[in-house]
Amino acid sequence: MQRFKLDDVTIERFIVGTIEANSYLLTSDDEALLIDPGFGEDALVKRVDELKDYKSKKVVLTHGHFDHTGYCPLLEKKGWKIGIHPEDKFLLNRVPADFADLGYSDEPFEPYMTLREGVCFNVGSLTLEVVHTPGHSPGSICLIDLKRRIAFTGDTMFADSIGRSDLAGGDYDTLKGSLTKLISMLEADTLILSGHGGRAKFGVVKRINRYLNEL
Repeated sequence: MQRFKLDDVTIERFIVGTIEANSYLLTSDDEALLIDPGFGEDALVKRVDELKDYKSKKVVLTHGHFDHTGYCPLLEKKGWKIGIHPEDKFLLNRVPADFADLGYSDEPFEPYMTLREGVCFNVGSLTLEVVHTPGHSPGSICLIDLKRRIAFTGDTMFADSIGRSDLAGGDYDTLKGSLTKLISMLEADTLILSGHGGRAKFGVVKRINRYLNEL
């Protein structure tokens, strides 16, 4: 687990599951926002239990793939309100046979919130806006605070690569359009926190990510 502060908001990164997805926990006072809880790793489970008395506990899924949603059924039972873009609901609870031995399951859960372009989540002084970025999946989103220069990009964009577009509902041309959209929005000093891999400033991402250079 890695932790850093952004003024009044604590941001913790947990690397969860065999596929090593990033799960981010944002807390401020009695508010908690959990992004992509892909698997109930011990450290994340312990931290979630510490937040049981928080007034606001929300989960935002950047997309519906199992390696980003696996812990959701248990979180739902613990009272967390879960949100996903409607175009990715069809992906929920679907673990491919190839991954059946990695500890993931098809246990169902029902999202509480519908995420669409422009919906905002406030945690302390952060205001994260939902930006629809399809291509990796139809309902992929990013969470961006343009003023505070921070973006949670899920599997749409990594520091040095991009998400796959050959999975159910994916489309490479659509993904390129989403990347172009992000390029037009993000400043060079925006901190990119993606669904896999390490963090980087967007100026660095533009320099090292060949997929962005090809646009």
